[in-house]
Amino acid sequence: MNDDTLTTLVAHGLVDKVISLFNKYLGMQLKIRNEKRVLPYISKKRVMEDLDISDGTLDTWEKHGLNRYKPRYKTTLIYYLIDDICKFIIIDT
Repeated sequence: MNDDTLTTLVAHGLVDKVISLFNKYLGMQLKIRNEKRVLPYISKKRVMEDLDISDGTLDTWEKHGLNRYKPRYKTTLIYYLIDDICKFIIIDT
């Protein structure tokens, strides 16, 4: 096996990995975007259920710039903009 063959095999493996990650990302995007919503927000609980992620993952995303939105009335519910969540899906993968 020469260097060109090894380079080709490594490059092919990387391409397969990129394609796999892109398909995973696209699936997550479609899952949260295709639901009919009146508002562009999604609850924290729903994000964790739909994307099968933990509270810790969302905490990490918040540390890296994901913004929370709370309704003006007194509540403990937390919401996120769907577009913001979609930006962080690709960063986490």
